[in-house]
Amino acid sequence: MSEPAALAELAALIEETSGNVIPPGHYQFLGETAKRRAASLRLAGVAAYVAALARGELPGEWSRLLPHVTVKESYLFRHPQHFAALATNILPRLAAARAGRRSLAVWSAGCARGEEPATLAIVLAECRELVGWDWRILATDVDEEALAAAGAATFGERAVSGVPADLRARHLLRRGDSYELAPALARRIEYRALNLVREPLALSPALFDLVFLRNVLIYFSPEVQRRVAAAVAGALAPDGYLFLGPAETLWQVAGGLDAIDLGDCFCYRHAGAAAATAAPHRRRDAERRPERPQAAATTLRTTIHAPRPVVLEAQGTRERLALAARHAAADRLDDAVALVDQALLADPSDAGVHALEGFMHDISGRSQMAVASYRAALFLDAGLFQVRLLLADALRRLGHEQRAALEYREVLAALAAGRAHEVEALAPLALPDRGEAMRRCREALRDGGSQDLAARPR
Repeated sequence: MSEPAALAELAALIEETSGNVIPPGHYQFLGETAKRRAASLRLAGVAAYVAALARGELPGEWSRLLPHVTVKESYLFRHPQHFAALATNILPRLAAARAGRRSLAVWSAGCARGEEPATLAIVLAECRELVGWDWRILATDVDEEALAAAGAATFGERAVSGVPADLRARHLLRRGDSYELAPALARRIEYRALNLVREPLALSPALFDLVFLRNVLIYFSPEVQRRVAAAVAGALAPDGYLFLGPAETLWQVAGGLDAIDLGDCFCYRHAGAAAATAAPHRRRDAERRPERPQAAATTLRTTIHAPRPVVLEAQGTRERLALAARHAAADRLDDAVALVDQALLADPSDAGVHALEGFMHDISGRSQMAVASYRAALFLDAGLFQVRLLLADALRRLGHEQRAALEYREVLAALAAGRAHEVEALAPLALPDRGEAMRRCREALRDGGSQDLAARPR
């Protein structure tokens, strides 16, 4: 077996075993890792290593290999908007709902080296409504090496740099050049090896009030994403809350879970529980359904949720994005969505892909989902003024006038300061240029919400 064929087989084995997708562009790195592992085992080369791994002849090797092919770099209070929403919005609601039992079960699914569960412990400890409660955090990961590091609950200077000084003083103990999570908090965290791809998930407790599944789905193929999302949804309490990473979405991934707008971020809830939270927004959205952008106004196929045909016209993320924009402009929505799915899988860190995903939500009347995608794009590239304008429009349709006004003002400020730029690959969609964006923002701020600006200019 040639080395390229061996690497392709190794990538397939990794996806089958852990769910992690290794794109062909990373095969060089994967090959270097495989060579080092083969040499350490005194095997002839990559092909011999892959063959032995496939035959199950290398006991314990997966626990040694996976740490090299999964991303573990993180820090405490990563994506701080999540923890701000948790402290000010979610925990008070959960405390009221669980007042009878005075306990909370939290799951950090994909905890890596422990930064996320440590942050959760700090936020829970700071919540005055939970004083005296029995709250516990289950922290799981497929990487046993990372779990061992997480269990030490010790972090370097870089990892704690985002922790507010007062919280650092109360909950982290200085140990030379490192910081250790206070023992009273560390005792509330249980670390356990768990492969999210292997079903059924052996979880205790069976249901969790709060689940953080952040920056995990982006490494999986769409099929595995659906399986994992369904399994995690099954472990979420009927009125619980689920957080994903800012660049992740459950669109076309999981049914029965609805996005809830928390201001600076989103979380997910079961549809029944979400209805009470989101009903006013949904009513406004139904009453003020946006006019569709001209490029795709003639057709809105109900098959947008159906399995997509494989589109092989483009290979790289940039090419897929540009082709998807052309398909959307020509009203070939099936092909456009298929390419967006492929691009998200190939490179979930590309802001333009999330921007186009949001646009597709917008033309389908899914303003709530559009907002989530636009925010993901802006998290990755805050200078995309066209995306921020679309975000403001979507927020306005949902009735969030004050939030929309903030975004309109930010567009104007970014354009005036020269820090704004366009998504070049989306040029076929004829999104507002700088002059038109300024005009629309000023008009929106002047009118105070009297007009619907969802449609592109004619």
